[in-house]
Amino acid sequence: VRIAPFVGRAPIGMSRSSRTVATAAFIIVVLAPCLAAATPASSPTPAAAPTPAPTPLRNIGGPGDYALRQKLVSELSRNPLLQHERFSVVMVNGGAVFSGEISTCAIKQQILTTAAVTRGVINVTDQMSVRRAELPDAALQKAIADRLSQAAKGLGLEHPSVEVRDGVATLEGSVPDLGSRLQVEGIVGTVAGVRQILDHLQPRDAPAPADDASRTDAVVAYLGDFHHFAYPAEISVSSKDGVVVLEGRCALYLGSQQAALLASFVKGTTGVDNRIEVDPSLMRRGAAVQKRP
Repeated sequence: VRIAPFVGRAPIGMSRSSRTVATAAFIIVVLAPCLAAATPASSPTPAAAPTPAPTPLRNIGGPGDYALRQKLVSELSRNPLLQHERFSVVMVNGGAVFSGEISTCAIKQQILTTAAVTRGVINVTDQMSVRRAELPDAALQKAIADRLSQAAKGLGLEHPSVEVRDGVATLEGSVPDLGSRLQVEGIVGTVAGVRQILDHLQPRDAPAPADDASRTDAVVAYLGDFHHFAYPAEISVSSKDGVVVLEGRCALYLGSQQAALLASFVKGTTGVDNRIEVDPSLMRRGAAVQKRP
């Protein structure tokens, strides 16, 4: 195969705001088959046995991926914070695979989230890395603790603690809900030099059922509340021995992942078997969540 770079640059504007933003540029990597040209030999030579072509590991740039890539490029280019970031995305039969070096965890999360809420993208794979600053872990830990201390009251963050080892920040404590949890993670992600965030913050609004039967009901109610989960979806829930099984379909990849995350917050849940399929054709409004028959 031949790896051909494609650089997308276009005037952009925020999709949900009227403010003007800067032009974003980044690399889109497209893999296409190579065409080999035969050259006549100057003198007869013994015919060599043909070398079998290697079996491709995956279908790169399958049907429909070109238009989907253009759609994703357009969405990413609306974010002015990506103007100086250089990363690659390969489309694999509806899945987006990102690679490259990004400046902060917060920027990386914005890239992944944009892909995950783009209708038509059925999977998102993160192979990006975040630059490690020349700062000791103690300095990073102090910077995170200072920012969380300033934001704790406004976000309802209780009993916060942070530990940084080799640039990986581990967060502990509790927050009112998933939205607050994501905000805290975003604040930590802006600290340059943090390579990865392990978020162990627990939402205080998560239900605490007593057994499997009530756990199923609790997950159904939790996901069925649009304040917690507002993605177009049709989901059935069951539970056995602490493991919650989610089945059905969701219009957006981020929705399928968030459903599993919310289910994991329910007290006593030991695991989540996420069988939700991403179906971009699903056009319903909001989520329909029920107990599995």
